[in-house]
Amino acid sequence: MGTTGALVQFQPSNLVTVGTISGAAVLDGLKVADFGNYVLEYVKDKPGLHLLLNFEYITYMSSAGLTELLRINEALRASSGSIRLCNLSCDIRKVFKITNLDQIFAIHEDENVESAVQRYERSLSVAADEDAWASQDTGA
Repeated sequence: MGTTGALVQFQPSNLVTVGTISGAAVLDGLKVADFGNYVLEYVKDKPGLHLLLNFEYITYMSSAGLTELLRINEALRASSGSIRLCNLSCDIRKVFKITNLDQIFAIHEDENVESAVQRYERSLSVAADEDAWASQDTGA
């Protein structure tokens, strides 16, 4: 069962929670601040949360949206979590490339949500396996 907010629906699954932004087609002005605050409130008490933000319904995002995403990324990283993005429109993807934010955010391009979740969960499993092997190596 998902949690519904003004702009975002959260759907937890195995290792990844999908946040679908669906309350507006445009993230600008007050909507972008509401979006950022709502997501930050959601992640606040969930250490280690791995969030896949689905932009399927978003056609435009102001530069303030980038700031909100950076705030969300910082909050998640501080609590050992992570964030990935999927279903960015061509225009929004261009902004990420121009600003080099595609180097900070993992973006699942040209994938449906289910496929992006599977890839994200697989990468988390691989990272956990690598951490387990590394800790065995240092403990021996």
